Amino acid sequence: MKAMVLEKFGEPLVLKEVPEPKIEQGEILLRVQACGLCGTDIKIFDGHVNTVKLPRIMGHELAGEVAEIGKGVEGWKEGDHGVVHIYVTCGNCYYCRTGRENNCNRGRKRIGFEDDGGFGEYVRVPSGNLCKISKKISLEEACILSGSVATPLHGIRTQGRLKAGETAVMIGIGGLGIHTLQLAVVMGARVIAVDIAEEKLEAARRFGAEATINSSKSDFVSEIRRLTDGEGADLIAEIVSGSQLPSILEASVKALRLGGRLVLLGYQYGQLFSLDPAKIVYDEIEIVGARASVRQDLADVISLVERGKVQPVISERFPLAKANEAFVKLRNSASLGRIILTL
Repeated sequence: MKAMVLEKFGEPLVLKEVPEPKIEQGEILLRVQACGLCGTDIKIFDGHVNTVKLPRIMGHELAGEVAEIGKGVEGWKEGDHGVVHIYVTCGNCYYCRTGRENNCNRGRKRIGFEDDGGFGEYVRVPSGNLCKISKKISLEEACILSGSVATPLHGIRTQGRLKAGETAVMIGIGGLGIHTLQLAVVMGARVIAVDIAEEKLEAARRFGAEATINSSKSDFVSEIRRLTDGEGADLIAEIVSGSQLPSILEASVKALRLGGRLVLLGYQYGQLFSLDPAKIVYDEIEIVGARASVRQDLADVISLVERGKVQPVISERFPLAKANEAFVKLRNSASLGRIILTL
């Protein structure tokens, strides 16, 4: 099969013919149709994820068609459509037993990280990691659900405990942010969108934001306070990365109400920010991270998309052979929505 292979960190992916994966009992061979790209892929490409060994076929936001079914697999047939949940876990540890399998610490692997992923024509997947989708959702839209949509759902619902009627601020309206915003609207929150690009803020209003703030033109902390009658936000979802991240985090803490929650969905390795512990104590604020999602998040997201409650947003499509061009675009892009590879 054809695949784009990462052979050396920081160097272009290589288009190669590689052996088709051989499935074992309990596994499914998936014919990949589309695979999303995200900032984590850049971290893998650059060698910042130390569990990734080379050579590696990357790609962890993927969807496709069932090509072959292994022994012992029930509920699937050839031709079914599925989207992959990337965490291959033990199923027995405390985290797996309590529905937090993304934190499994006993032999956890991730498809597209420690195992080969969707930058190839086929991938082998444990049957429990494949979520069935109806054919009314295109596979191009489906591929981004596990990352761009399930991750923010895990962030604002599980980690952030967002409730209807609360004020939620989205900082960064890109491939992750535009879906975080839609989910917050569906959950009944009053949403304020923050970005430096007017076209993204316009899109945020189309998708249900009650108010928008251009942080290149005004101080977003003061604006959030103004829009909340001086109280501050119940929840702030931080969905950016890069050199500005520490200052954004320090400012975000000041924009929370008493008892407010700051949820980190964006990150950069090694970046530190300053925080007065007294602020946490006396304001009773919470700062939490959100790493990917669990299977239930993905199942719930699929249901939301099938019912028309959330719209997957794709900004650009590249054929597999042009994956390196897609990476250049990803690094330099400030576009709305996800960049995907099509096969």
